[in-house]
Amino acid sequence: MKALALGLLTGNGPLVPLLALVGAGAIVFMLGSRLARHADRIATQTGLGGLWIGSVLLAASTSLPEVLTDINAAVLDAPDIGVGDLLGSTLANMLILAALDIVFARRRILSQVAVGHTLLGLLGILLTAMAGVAIVTGGWGRVGHIGIETIAIAVAYLGGMRLLYGTVAVRGLSAERWRPEGWRADGLRGAAAGFSLATLGLAGVTPLLVLSAEALSLESGLSHAFVGTLLVGLTTSFPEMAATVSAVRLGALDLAVGNIFGSNAFNMLVLLVMDAAYVRGPLLSVVAGDHLLTVLLAITCLALGITAILSRTQRRPGPAILESGLIVATYVLGAWLLYRQRRP
Repeated sequence: MKALALGLLTGNGPLVPLLALVGAGAIVFMLGSRLARHADRIATQTGLGGLWIGSVLLAASTSLPEVLTDINAAVLDAPDIGVGDLLGSTLANMLILAALDIVFARRRILSQVAVGHTLLGLLGILLTAMAGVAIVTGGWGRVGHIGIETIAIAVAYLGGMRLLYGTVAVRGLSAERWRPEGWRADGLRGAAAGFSLATLGLAGVTPLLVLSAEALSLESGLSHAFVGTLLVGLTTSFPEMAATVSAVRLGALDLAVGNIFGSNAFNMLVLLVMDAAYVRGPLLSVVAGDHLLTVLLAITCLALGITAILSRTQRRPGPAILESGLIVATYVLGAWLLYRQRRP
């Protein structure tokens, strides 16, 4: 099936896969917008709040393309595309957040959200750094064919999310203790059903998105690490882009930022799933050292995002936004450096 699809998309230059990529991206963008609207309703109806719903429920759903892409990459013995996709998605997610912060400067997105998002950002930095150290050292050992490093990353993710849950005030987890204003059981059921349908639709259209990106890479002749980090990483971040844009337009800023930071942390958890699917040995012990550059870029962008949340609360809103501008500049610089180190 994959060979047939690639055969239809390749052989006539990059225009055909590019058009397929744009079409699939438009569908993904629409589904991501629906995810954000339903997630906002779930956050309101349950009282869990945008930070928690965005960082867990919405982040996991919009990360479906990464999960599906990277499992496929592991099975097909293309670990560099998968790891590059996860790290590249973190870069793309931060680029999305920075661009929205600049476009919607008057809303002061990063200075209006809960400070708890900094914990999510720090968790993302920790997990990304752990992956980087494992790549440099060649892994920390194995349990069967799975690397100890990816198990440690998963444990750190679960521990970090548990800490976040205990630190951030979550209002009324049961219907008996608290009912938010306007709460309706049918409203919650409708939001959950709509969210589930949008998630299923996203899972269905993702293969076309990924195949289009792979076909475009074949037609362009770029390396796996470069394509995985920039091309695939950007395309699999379309759901995050759609959901975040929709959340910002709804005024659900905590949902938007929680989705971005939550997706970044969740992407590192996917390394364990990918490692389990890659039966040839520990995943991070075989990937190219080129990914270390992406690790450093991702950590830099995450640190800038945290700085923006912590330091901008006293600033006047305006079009010149330092941290977001630096994130955009870091992404552009990283893309250029990755292009320069590409291999034929």
